[in-house]
Amino acid sequence: MPIGRMLFHSGTLAIALSTVTAFPEGVEINIRMAARLVEGVNDDTWWDRHDALFGHRHHRFRPGQSLNDETIRFGVRFPDGAKATTLDGRLERRDWPPPRPEGPILDHRGGGGGSGGARSATSRWNLWLWPLPPPETFEFAVEWPAFGVPLTFTEIDGATIAAAAGRARPYWP
Repeated sequence: MPIGRMLFHSGTLAIALSTVTAFPEGVEINIRMAARLVEGVNDDTWWDRHDALFGHRHHRFRPGQSLNDETIRFGVRFPDGAKATTLDGRLERRDWPPPRPEGPILDHRGGGGGSGGARSATSRWNLWLWPLPPPETFEFAVEWPAFGVPLTFTEIDGATIAAAAGRARPYWP
């Protein structure tokens, strides 16, 4: 379902939460990003931004390790105070079905699509949020210091996501 919320916008970068696909137990969140080259930005900076936009410069964060500014951070905070970020650790995918996590998780699941060149670039990132958010307003956060994105919170209507999850049907019985 469309969400269409701008998470961050500047003269050189836009980050939007475009759509979600709601399942009975979680949500796939689709992020769209676009960057453009403007006067005064050198080639090295542009190509670093270009590569980061496509996830080519993915930085793994480990507890106890300092976080570098090139790492984009997404997060959620529910009304009860529960929160999760894309830095909390990845889900282990060796076991199926995977073990149920202790609390909420927000996992980067790749992306792709888009286009890029010498003057502009667009990309799509997919995130997985578990469990399904409560049917009330919650916060979605983004931060990307290297590219001038301060910690920014955007309110998302959990009721519409919960309603969509209620309409979800399995592919096979």
